[in-house]
Amino acid sequence: MNPQHILTELLHPHAGEGRAMRADEIQAYLAAWVSGPDNWQDSLDTILEDIIGEAQPDEDGRARIAQAVAQWAHELAQSLAAPEPPGLLFYPDDNGEADCGTWCNAYLYALERTPTDWFAAAADEDFEDLFYPLMLLGGAYDEDGLMPDLDDTEYAELADSLPDTVSAAAAYWRAVKNKPQTVRRQGAKTGRNDPCPCGSGKKYKACCGRS
Repeated sequence: MNPQHILTELLHPHAGEGRAMRADEIQAYLAAWVSGPDNWQDSLDTILEDIIGEAQPDEDGRARIAQAVAQWAHELAQSLAAPEPPGLLFYPDDNGEADCGTWCNAYLYALERTPTDWFAAAADEDFEDLFYPLMLLGGAYDEDGLMPDLDDTEYAELADSLPDTVSAAAAYWRAVKNKPQTVRRQGAKTGRNDPCPCGSGKKYKACCGRS
């Protein structure tokens, strides 16, 4: 069964009361976890705690939630590695428009929960700029009085950019994790006239060091 449907079935009654995450929040929250430098599976207990919130499923319900969360996380990881940006799940707001703010807030909340501080760990001065649409639509600038007034066209353009923004964040950390590591020599370098470390009693140049 589709993991989104399972989680909606089990958590939506509680999500309506703000006691658990609803499906769009779960997607955003998991998208951040599977994108970053940390192994999300190592933090599954934390992830389930945040998603389930104050809901109190029975043992079978919790097991179904855990399985659905893991399946959705794997699917999101695959979609974020695909050439095309992923489809994002936006619920309608009170005006019937796509509620991008709730989605962005859930994504940004995940960044507060991951073991690695993305912005401290990123070795790129432009990294934070990548998150401008997420932070703007999520209201991150409201408290600082830096929230610009957006007309409908500007809001729509930012919303349309979110799939590419999320894909770019995932691609950044994927490149970091796949970057070749420098192999450092352990111990002192053997000179050509030194005794060969293999124990033959010969000089290195006459033994293992012969070209």
